[in-house]
Amino acid sequence: MKGGILGKLLWVDLSNGAIETMKPDPDLYRQFIGGYGLGARLIYERQKPKLPPFDPANILGFATGPLTGTPAISSSRYTVMGKSPLTGTWGDANSGGFFGPAMKKAGYDGVFFEGAAGSWKYLFIADGKAELRDAGPYVGLDSSQLEDRMKAELGPDIRVAGIGPAGEKCSLLSCIINDKWRAAARSGLGALMGSKRLKAVAVKGSGAIPVVQEEAARSLRQKLIADGKNSPTFQLFSGLGTCGVTAMFAATGESPVKNWGGTGEDFPNAAAVSDGSVIARQKKKYACFGCPIACGGEVAVDSSPYACETHKPEYETLCAFGALCLNDNLESIIKINDICNRSGLDTISTGASV
Repeated sequence: MKGGILGKLLWVDLSNGAIETMKPDPDLYRQFIGGYGLGARLIYERQKPKLPPFDPANILGFATGPLTGTPAISSSRYTVMGKSPLTGTWGDANSGGFFGPAMKKAGYDGVFFEGAAGSWKYLFIADGKAELRDAGPYVGLDSSQLEDRMKAELGPDIRVAGIGPAGEKCSLLSCIINDKWRAAARSGLGALMGSKRLKAVAVKGSGAIPVVQEEAARSLRQKLIADGKNSPTFQLFSGLGTCGVTAMFAATGESPVKNWGGTGEDFPNAAAVSDGSVIARQKKKYACFGCPIACGGEVAVDSSPYACETHKPEYETLCAFGALCLNDNLESIIKINDICNRSGLDTISTGASV
């Protein structure tokens, strides 16, 4: 295979514990580009039609694209795919952080699961070797506790994508969390993972990801970063993150004030849940793998009843629990964000449901 592609996938049958290494035809990677394309082709090819979403024969896939883990800017993302328990049709979600690049460094472009385990399991992939392990001790842990416990037992350099209590209970709003706060959130795929009694995928790898012209790729990366820093959009998201557009979008009608039934006039205090108000509570910035923007942050609320230290809420979360509900109490939204992340709930769907 050429740059960005390892040429290997894992296929795991949870019903009998079988793990197979697949080496797809290189044309598959060319014809169906990216983790999304690869997963869509394999799932549609191998999965029987018209199965109920929680039928064990349904397939759940985690896949990366050719740029994941390379010097390309913002090359952190991976995609999760399967039949959505929420809609009954195709479902996909994607997430940043560090899990996607780590899965490739562990030796695989993706991993696909079929069947359902008789008891709770997790998949551990370490430098080209994979095994299913008992996840009983991790059941009931929230997403943050899960990662802390697994790192304590498997090593601090592992990366984890798993479900919280919501996914265990097959909530249709549940998602898959990696790096504690990054969510493959849409389509209820945490419920599909829970229906298979798969608590987590943990990866550890030190392998190289092939790049055909690595020096040229790194040179281009530096040029794009230098050019990007002059962009107002780069400056906005680097300085504030996605929360920087919350008040602006409420005023212009691009965010769902009063469940799309209102206007900015119905939410006059949008600034209380936007840009500077959020940054005032930020304790630390952070970036996903390979990203020069560093839009992420850690925030803290010191006062009861909303005291917590957690991930800075994103634009969609601030809208879902703010403008959508006419709630301008930022501290409550930060706490709700923490509850959803720990439980493994999609904040967009949960806010819309509320």
